[in-house]
Amino acid sequence: MDYLTYYKNKKIVIPGGNGFLGRHIVERLKEIPCDIFVPKRKDGIDFRKYGDCLSYLGRIKPDIVINCAANQGGIAYFVNKEADVFMDNMLMGTFLMEASRKVGAKKFINIVAACSYPGYSQKKKLSERDYWDGRIHESILSLGFPRKASVEYGLALKKQYDFNSIHLILANMYGPGEHFNPTQSKALGAMIRKIYEAKEKKLSSIEIWGTGRPIRDWLYVEDAAEGILRAGAIYNDIEPMNVSTGVGISITKLAEAIQAVVGYKGKFVYDLTKPDGALNKIFEISKIKKELNWVPPTSVTEGIKKTVEWFSKNYKTAIKY
Repeated sequence: MDYLTYYKNKKIVIPGGNGFLGRHIVERLKEIPCDIFVPKRKDGIDFRKYGDCLSYLGRIKPDIVINCAANQGGIAYFVNKEADVFMDNMLMGTFLMEASRKVGAKKFINIVAACSYPGYSQKKKLSERDYWDGRIHESILSLGFPRKASVEYGLALKKQYDFNSIHLILANMYGPGEHFNPTQSKALGAMIRKIYEAKEKKLSSIEIWGTGRPIRDWLYVEDAAEGILRAGAIYNDIEPMNVSTGVGISITKLAEAIQAVVGYKGKFVYDLTKPDGALNKIFEISKIKKELNWVPPTSVTEGIKKTVEWFSKNYKTAIKY
């Protein structure tokens, strides 16, 4: 894969490299000779502290930093800890980027959650031009705002120091290795587990949060890893870029697709007391097509099949993560 040659023989630090997305990036990079460093909290490294960021990165002196570090989960994860999550993400995003600049990193690849987009837009598809045109949805503010702030901080570092950072806005991800525990799982992962267990237990129905109407753009994690590494090799503009499929599917249609793969015959019951979040989040992909000559190839049906297969084989460990 030609784009991977950019990383050959480079030192690459991946904060969050033990997480869902980070592990897939690490696996892709193992296909070429390069030095990969994945910092771990259990080793006493806390990226909410600038001193830890500076000492760790200063010791390694990386060529590239791919920042996957975030404190996040599904909508339920943020309830009653909004301020803590907000501060964690603000500190990590800012300190890691500044420390990377300070130690001489050549490039900082910043992974930005799509919840940083305006949350009340009526547009059918959101392009990078719409990124600043409205408030972030209140249900996800504590992640969305700090991630958006990191994009602006990258611009400030570019203006003052000509520091090279790129900012990739990723659609909701899913795939092998994602969170399936109820606290941190997102809609697709949560529904795979619910529907899979409902079939195993022969339940007649499952509960779905909200109305089932919200539409989301779902990105298979292996495509996300490839898109990030392609962009890292090619893209050098400070303006953010979407990494997404450009295809939307409602929560109900998503549940039906999972139901068909799993072979579950029961009904869906909607809990209207639970929040929907933003009603429409589909992303324009014209920029990524132009810049990378590439779009994510995995359809949601194919991705669900792969994810369900992995979940079934790894059920006992998957439900704990």
